[in-house]
Amino acid sequence: MDQVNIGLKLLRPPTLTPAEFKHLIRRKGWRMADVALRWNVRPETLSRVAADASRETRWDDAVRALPSLLRRERAAVTAARLFLCPPRPRRSPPGHPDHPLTPSAPTVVALPAPWQDEEEPEPYASLPDGFRYQGYVGLGSELAVISDIGSFVQEGAVLLVVDVRLGVGSDGEAQEEYLCESAHGHTLWLDPEQMDDWVVFTGKTRQGF
Repeated sequence: MDQVNIGLKLLRPPTLTPAEFKHLIRRKGWRMADVALRWNVRPETLSRVAADASRETRWDDAVRALPSLLRRERAAVTAARLFLCPPRPRRSPPGHPDHPLTPSAPTVVALPAPWQDEEEPEPYASLPDGFRYQGYVGLGSELAVISDIGSFVQEGAVLLVVDVRLGVGSDGEAQEEYLCESAHGHTLWLDPEQMDDWVVFTGKTRQGF
């Protein structure tokens, strides 16, 4: 019976919590978007997997098997992702590059159809990198904080998306950014890279937005 118990622990290990899942990815030196490309899944799909406390064991095994990256390797992996899946060309922003874009007409970003079959992932390159949360996270979405965000909020807090804007990434590419409000009424804009590192979507959306 002892042998069976040992075997059961190996076949049915405890599932990593959402915080443990993303923390392990970060501790190994990876960004969520880079891991998504390595596994040939969409970033928002990986975010859903991370937030699922009852995910299949194979996902936890995949995270544990990720090689650890040095800082220069992490930068190289991100550079390679942007080379393989470059952002779509967009209008240059007016003024300072850190300012949000203010186009005269709404910018429409076409995304692939919602994920259907994770056994047959669609090409990652079809998703504009800076808009990987569009159609998945929006007004009223609840985001669980999985790592302290400076003095803004601590791990375990829940943020509410109260606004969305078109912004500019560090490389000048367009991206969608999310204004997140804490339970204390404080707000902070998060870009896709920060979303990868600090929050996961809870799957809940509050009405009235």
